[in-house]
Amino acid sequence: MSMLWRNWLAFVAVLATILSILATLSVLQYDSILTRLIQERLAVVAETAASSFRPVINLGLPISTVRNAENLLASAQAIDSAVSGIKVFHPTGIVVHTTPQEDRDPIPEDVLLLQSLSSGDRWTAENATELLTGVTLRNRANKPIGGILVSASNDRFEIKSHAMAIRIAIAAGITFAVFSILALLILRLRLNGAIRGLGKLERISAKFSSDSPRQNGTPDTGGPGKLDAGAVQFGFLSGEIVRLENLLAQAYENFGIARQQLERLVPSPPKSASTESVPVSGSVLASVPETALARIFARHMTPWALVIILGSALTLGMFVHQEVTKSFEPELAARTKVIGTVANNNIQRAINAGVPLTNLVGAETYFGELLEHFPEVSYFGIATGRIVYEAGTRQKFAFAPERSRKDLTTFPITDNGEQIGYIIIDANPEYFALQFRDTLLDFGVVILVVLLLAFQIMTVVMSRSLTAPFMRLQHLAGLQAANDFSKVIAASGATAIDRLSQKLSQHALELHRLFAAALSHLSIDQARTALKDVQDQFRLRRSGPDRLLFSYLNDVRLPLFLFAAADELPLAFFPIFTRAADNPLSWLDPGVVISLPLAGYLVAIVFGSPLARPLAERFGHRKLLLMAILPTMLAHLGLYFATDVIQIVVFRTITGLGYAIVALCCQDYVLDVVPGKDRNRSLGLFTAAMFSGIFAGAALGGVLADRLGQHEVFAVSAGLVLVSGYLTYRLLPARAAGELVWKKGLSGYLPPIWQPLHSRQFAALVFGIAVPANILLQAFISFLVVLQLNALGASAADTGRILMTYFLAIVFVGPAVPHLFGGRLGPAPVGLLGAVLSAISLGVYVLWPAQWSMLIAVAGAGIAHGMVRDSQVAVAMEIAENDLAHLGTNTVLGSLRTLERLSSMIGLILVAFLSSHIGNVNATALIAGLILIGAGAFAWAFFGAGVSSPSQRPEGN
Repeated sequence: MSMLWRNWLAFVAVLATILSILATLSVLQYDSILTRLIQERLAVVAETAASSFRPVINLGLPISTVRNAENLLASAQAIDSAVSGIKVFHPTGIVVHTTPQEDRDPIPEDVLLLQSLSSGDRWTAENATELLTGVTLRNRANKPIGGILVSASNDRFEIKSHAMAIRIAIAAGITFAVFSILALLILRLRLNGAIRGLGKLERISAKFSSDSPRQNGTPDTGGPGKLDAGAVQFGFLSGEIVRLENLLAQAYENFGIARQQLERLVPSPPKSASTESVPVSGSVLASVPETALARIFARHMTPWALVIILGSALTLGMFVHQEVTKSFEPELAARTKVIGTVANNNIQRAINAGVPLTNLVGAETYFGELLEHFPEVSYFGIATGRIVYEAGTRQKFAFAPERSRKDLTTFPITDNGEQIGYIIIDANPEYFALQFRDTLLDFGVVILVVLLLAFQIMTVVMSRSLTAPFMRLQHLAGLQAANDFSKVIAASGATAIDRLSQKLSQHALELHRLFAAALSHLSIDQARTALKDVQDQFRLRRSGPDRLLFSYLNDVRLPLFLFAAADELPLAFFPIFTRAADNPLSWLDPGVVISLPLAGYLVAIVFGSPLARPLAERFGHRKLLLMAILPTMLAHLGLYFATDVIQIVVFRTITGLGYAIVALCCQDYVLDVVPGKDRNRSLGLFTAAMFSGIFAGAALGGVLADRLGQHEVFAVSAGLVLVSGYLTYRLLPARAAGELVWKKGLSGYLPPIWQPLHSRQFAALVFGIAVPANILLQAFISFLVVLQLNALGASAADTGRILMTYFLAIVFVGPAVPHLFGGRLGPAPVGLLGAVLSAISLGVYVLWPAQWSMLIAVAGAGIAHGMVRDSQVAVAMEIAENDLAHLGTNTVLGSLRTLERLSSMIGLILVAFLSSHIGNVNATALIAGLILIGAGAFAWAFFGAGVSSPSQRPEGN
């Protein structure tokens, strides 16, 4: 299959995945909003029914004494035809009144629990057949004495949801077809030169694969290393093909020389022996540095890929928005009608009692209360040809001369069968715009998430299909061009690259076959001496060649992304989930109980972090990741079935241990397989992949919980962990058996964390950079931001979007730092700049406390974290390889990770304690001051007079 079709199929697969996710989430989001609108309609009916019972409750009478309760409930039910039944119940769930044809079964326990956990008097629920809205009834002492539950069949909801799902699916299919064709055209244009380059590779493969025209073992290539006469450039493959052709020519020449020398030593080698009979001695893990080819290919294709994916997502998004808006219009009109009917019934009741329309005392106050309870309405008015009573703000178009009264939403008021006036209601366009604004923002978040996922998938797919095989072939050809025939690679494909790789491997096996035959036939010392010279010159061995297994940064990108997303999916609702569970620890403060799962999660990270690197050396990265993924997946399933707090704490602690092992094992994989000169850049890409997953999980968890339910989100998390494990098994190479040896000198799994602190520079790194950065993360981002934004009047959605800027900043800044500072600043100065930037960002908020300054502080902290996170690891590795070489990297990194996480826990507790005494703003100022003091100590230790450190040198020097 040609490169064009391979890349197009990969691209189509990504496009199908992205549009499927987007369409599914769009349907879920539509269902969530539609459910909320219907339940809010039911809330109007519930409030109407409750208003009929409150006078009796205020007299101190039980709700069971209301004799005409059935008539009152029937009247309330008539307000909205969607209502199927209304129940009035005691706190124990016993039903005391109900509408006709409604059963008197007790209220389910889960509904009563939901009522008890509700922060207000209004709450909603749903089951398999009904949508429910309830209102809590309270006495004068504000104690609950019962409730009213209004139900509506979800048949209409299911019909609307199914119809919308079909329309979105058809739109997604059409969008997929159109953009797939567009992708094929763009790929054909952008890869035109590269396709010709692969055609050149086919010709090279045909020449080098033929053994007949050989002169000293070198095939007639027609001038290797030079482009064909009159040939056009081969796109971004031009230089790489020329380099590869030169390497192949030299490799073939060396092979021919080696075979001639061996054949002279063994005049009649066995002709029937096959290279397949030559044993492969073992497997060797090789790290191939990222070449210019991978970067050029990414620059060449990524912008166009993002344009196509973003274009398809926006096209589908625009269609979904139009369809959703059109679908909600009848629901919004019905809701306004219900509110108008309630107001009309109350006014009509006063008129029927003999009160003149012009003498309705308190009408405007009543309307004002309605506006307060129902913000979707902006204006109430009573007119008799002129406005008699009004409240709120009229919409300018409502009474414009060009509009007649029949165009307005009115509710007639009658007296003795004659209309004496009418109620006018204007919907609040700002309220509905706010609802759609939140929908659009959520949709934008979803698009951003699927773009991040698409980028990770595209990066891995392109690497596995083109750049990685090409780099493997170049590596093997380079070895043989340098007279090293000790390695082979497994290439089972049918492309020119695979055929060339197979041919080079066959050459190595053939030389080892001849070498083995010579060893078995020669007995003269002089001949053995000559054979020894050939063995040393061409790296031949008695045991046969090694099979090369290659490792890349991209091996862990997609598995880490999915694992991090799975871990963060419950973030948006986990405290509520814990609060709703059974609590066997009733002797503990409820706030402490809710925090126990998070505490267990952090404790697991603290104790699991030092284990990651020693265990990776013991078992290998892939095996350790698989060992950690299995219990993590089972823990997510355990949370799906969990019913009490103790179970939740246990399973969440296991997920914390799994997260610590997986995240740090992936980081260690990058540190171990990437050459030192590319370490800082690769760590930035690692951070981007991990925080992309964190952002994706945090953004999607709330959307999934709204429609699927909280428990079901854990099942989704378990599924993502399972996929992550499968990709880990498929993408990461297995460590060779000979490497599974416990290194001598390790005293145990837990390294002594205090020993590296003898180094002044390491102590300055830990307490000057790492500890303040983690205190900022836990105490400011995870604690103070939420509290202070709440105090400033921000909604939970606004708070979430502001916090998302922190993760987004890390995603984009982490990989960009090496490009911005590479060759000019080393990791130590970059980390120092990040610390100073974080302190300045917090200072902006301290000086001008507001939502806009909080946004600046959070975004600045994210940018700073992107600069500090990988720089501190790189500095620690340099210290471990120099000043602390006697301790080893395990002890140094284990000390860094343990100390920074312990300090973040202690810092969180101290800041939480101080904020209650000195205020959130002053606590933020305290964190900024701590960061500046730490930055000063770090600068003195690394850049003070007479101090010399490799960390000070620019990267690459």
